[in-house]
Amino acid sequence: MAILAVASPFKTLNPSPPDHSRTRRRLPSSILHLPLPVPRCRRLRCSAKYSEAAAPSASTTTPRPSEIPWSKDICNSVRLIGTVGTDVELRQLPSGSAVARGRLAVWKSATETTWVTLQFWDDMAIVSSEHVKKGDRIFVAGRLVSDTVDEGPEKRHVYYKLAVQQLNFIESQPVRLYESDASQDAPGGRRADYFNFTSNSTDEKNRDNMSSSRSTEELWQAFFANPLDWWDNRTNKKNPRYPDFKHKHTGEALWVDGRNNPNWVTSQLAVLDSRMSSLQDNERKPVSYMYADEFMTLEGNR
Repeated sequence: MAILAVASPFKTLNPSPPDHSRTRRRLPSSILHLPLPVPRCRRLRCSAKYSEAAAPSASTTTPRPSEIPWSKDICNSVRLIGTVGTDVELRQLPSGSAVARGRLAVWKSATETTWVTLQFWDDMAIVSSEHVKKGDRIFVAGRLVSDTVDEGPEKRHVYYKLAVQQLNFIESQPVRLYESDASQDAPGGRRADYFNFTSNSTDEKNRDNMSSSRSTEELWQAFFANPLDWWDNRTNKKNPRYPDFKHKHTGEALWVDGRNNPNWVTSQLAVLDSRMSSLQDNERKPVSYMYADEFMTLEGNR
């Protein structure tokens, strides 16, 4: 009897790869369009913004400022407007040059003042000594330098000096003054009739008869902004109704005890008096640092 055997499939050591061409599945569209992985430490940029950022910058519409050669005369050039704090003093140097000295108060606020030493040379020195007086408001332009002085442990002071190259006077602004029915209240509650009796011209006398257009607070603000523009009569008043402060150019008047004064006037006056007293003490010194240095330093640089 013969036995029939069914041959079973056998495996080889190196089987050929199966053919999946017929069994390949179609992947969903959502899987095929997955975004690429984003590298770490990078930022995504919107396509619209990216196109704008990639666009070339627009060309300039204005011409480039021209170049000028460097010059010591224009180095640290500044322009200042202030009030002259001292009369201008003229000196003739052994070299034959003329030099004049003055001080200018530049008020940054009602209580902050910067003092600048002014130096005039040659023809301008003579002009300034003849025409510039204490209390004048002037415009100056020139080269600014500074010196730092150690005045004690952990205490330094900066002094400013200006070699003046241009000098002009500031025009006085026409301001209407007080009359009896609009003047400030004098001490004791009575109105003080104050006029500028030192005026010589007819125009000035006519202006004295006009009431001031500025309020009491505005006048005090103007006073603290430029106190050297006002006469201080507190120590030599012959009449208690006479104003404590009088404007040198307009004749406007202020009383320390005026009923309409702002409440900050007394404290600000104390600060101002302290600063002015300190300035006067420095002016009384026989030789000040600025006085000696200003001639020696600039003369050596000329």
